[in-house]
Amino acid sequence: MQSKQGAPFRRNALVALFVLSGVGGLSLEVVWTRQLATSLGSTSRATTAVVAMFMAGLALGNSLGARRARGLSAPVRAYGFAEVGIALGAALCTLLLPRLEGVSVSALRYAGAAALMLVPTVCMGVTWPLLTESWRRAEAGAAGRLYAANTLGAAAGALLTGFVSIGLVGVAKTGYASAILDLLCGGLALAIGDGDTPADAATVDAREGDPTPRWFLAVAAASGFLALAEEIVWTRALLPYVNSSTYAFAAILGLYLLGLAGGSWLASRDTRTDAIGALARAQLGLGVSVAATPILFALTERYLPLYSGVRRAVTLAAWGESVLATFLKTAVALAVPTVLLGVNTVFALRVATSMGMRPARAAGAWGSANTVGAIVGTVLAGFVLLPVLGAHRAISLCAIGHLALVLVWRARSTPSSLAAGPVLAAALAVAALVGATPAAPFTGRLTAGLRLLLVDEGPQDTTAVVQTGNVRGAGTFRAILSNGVAYASDNALSRRYMGLLGHLPALLADDPSRALVICVGTGTTAHAVATHPEVRALTLVDISPVVHRTLPLFAHVNGAIWKDPRVRIVEADGRQYLSQHLGSFGLITLEPPPPRMAGAASLYTRELYAHARRSLGPGGVLAQWLPLHGMTADETWMLARTFLEVFPDGALFVLTPDEAALVGGPSPFRPDVDRLRARLADPAVAEALRAIGVHGATPEALTLELLALSPTHGAALRALVGSGVIITDDRPMIEQFAIGLARSNAGALLSTDGRASVFDALGRTTPSALPLRGAAPSDLARALLDAQARYRAIR
Repeated sequence: MQSKQGAPFRRNALVALFVLSGVGGLSLEVVWTRQLATSLGSTSRATTAVVAMFMAGLALGNSLGARRARGLSAPVRAYGFAEVGIALGAALCTLLLPRLEGVSVSALRYAGAAALMLVPTVCMGVTWPLLTESWRRAEAGAAGRLYAANTLGAAAGALLTGFVSIGLVGVAKTGYASAILDLLCGGLALAIGDGDTPADAATVDAREGDPTPRWFLAVAAASGFLALAEEIVWTRALLPYVNSSTYAFAAILGLYLLGLAGGSWLASRDTRTDAIGALARAQLGLGVSVAATPILFALTERYLPLYSGVRRAVTLAAWGESVLATFLKTAVALAVPTVLLGVNTVFALRVATSMGMRPARAAGAWGSANTVGAIVGTVLAGFVLLPVLGAHRAISLCAIGHLALVLVWRARSTPSSLAAGPVLAAALAVAALVGATPAAPFTGRLTAGLRLLLVDEGPQDTTAVVQTGNVRGAGTFRAILSNGVAYASDNALSRRYMGLLGHLPALLADDPSRALVICVGTGTTAHAVATHPEVRALTLVDISPVVHRTLPLFAHVNGAIWKDPRVRIVEADGRQYLSQHLGSFGLITLEPPPPRMAGAASLYTRELYAHARRSLGPGGVLAQWLPLHGMTADETWMLARTFLEVFPDGALFVLTPDEAALVGGPSPFRPDVDRLRARLADPAVAEALRAIGVHGATPEALTLELLALSPTHGAALRALVGSGVIITDDRPMIEQFAIGLARSNAGALLSTDGRASVFDALGRTTPSALPLRGAAPSDLARALLDAQARYRAIR
């Protein structure tokens, strides 16, 4: 029998376990979301479905815990078994979720994901009510204290997973480590046991057996709706200012959860304040602070003009400065409202227990209804509020929602614990804040001073098309920004490299009649492919639905490609599209988002190239964009090394001083010179090439010019990139680039300027001509052996 003196120690030990359980739970959510992004796709619909499946399991578990916890004589023991269930289910999920990509029927992939996630997520959901029941009525703030502990662990899990573990050990090992952590929590809970918990059935109000009041469930659902809707809208609004990297996402999520944990911890320590009055005041504060977030975003950008992008982060110190800026900007904007959201949850539980509900039942009922509301908030925020209202108006609507909840709590108070005066003052403050700034979209620092031609706050991302003025005599040009990151432009250098990304595979493929362009951008690459008369069908795949609106703004460089009868535009995840169209294409060209951006790694991995290889017919050609800027030399070689893992005979083509292409196929890469000349004899093709700076009066001259763009290939290229890390679904190292920076900065004197290092390395490489088919005159051979000289001229 456990002594009364040992009870506090046991409870503190269980709180510590619940912190660790929070670490494991959030880590698993991140891991499964990443794994399902490759199995189901990275579209907004797929991501929302994954989040909904995860939260639906939690809601079901909360509900089961609320109903079953009271009848348990050993709730801590039950909690231990639940943690063991999480561990076993998590290990199975982590093992099998990536394999769903091989299932050809989309509905079966979703059904398989839901089935695999059901057991561990339900077990996660029951843990909170079970531990709360183990306190019984010995501590009034037990449920709130446990909620704070678990949320603190979740914040730590978000930061550790996003910043450290995936980069160090990979996605799968992070999932298995989280499963082991849950297994440890379960084992320790079983060892701690339930002790000698005093019976307290007599202290339970007679209303304990009554159904949970519907108004309480409605308030819980509304609170969950507002909390998740705000998280999604805040994240979308912040990304253009802190850059769309995996670190920015982890920082925003981690700080959001830290705010919740801090607020719930503060509220759990206050057991004397009138709970309903505190709830009403918290909602007043939320209404004002949420309405103020657009102003705070603007103020942080003005008074904290710290760079928080990723392109300049080529040393560990520069990366640290960028991350610090992200944390500071996020904290200034979100600290107050997230703390108040945490306060709201704990005081709501206090209200429930004051109504006679058992703490475990209150926790489970609140948790299940709150999570259902969160699911609805996730769906509506992404697919309705942002696309229809925009981020600014969506934030304003959420602020008004909090004021509506003030009225609910005030109505439950007898006598009213909050006079009408503060409510009216808060309403006026919200109205003033909403009207203080125009409902302008959050487009980021890159749009400052530029003309906005298009802004689309769609379900996938916030897309803007901007037009510059006359910059140093360069004239005007247009650019596409996605979440504040520049993705494509119509300036001269962009037209050149994008055009070549289309022309090279169309010229080098054996049969380019069926072509695929993944990531459409301005449509320049697609137009280049369509220029070739042998192309009979051209499929354009882009994950963003706004592509139909952006293409007309670049008709001057894409030739109104959307009107071409050969063209079909598909809104889909490019990776998923490839995996379902094996052997379908003669050429594929890829120009994904910049490699360091969140989610971009899936279009640079070994598995992606394996899908592409299977999607190409005999003699097919893949052209992959390789940026030479904004990264270190190690990252550039990593990208090339990964491509060569699947296409070992591939060639490097230098397109501009900042851009290159990796070109290869399932067959040995040997361009047919006679066929190349014949294709270049087409007047439209020759004129299109001259328009982007590939000069040559004859097909022979154009052939020399194009082939000379490749300074190295095959075995020589493999030797140049060397052995080392490659990018895989499990090790998305190009996104987790801080790990590479740490290793590079700690090692020998490695150049941090990827572009300069690539040029220097190629300058030391012995020129080698591409292996050719057909008649190769001596002047062509000499030109190809002089490829390095031409390369230096490009530099």
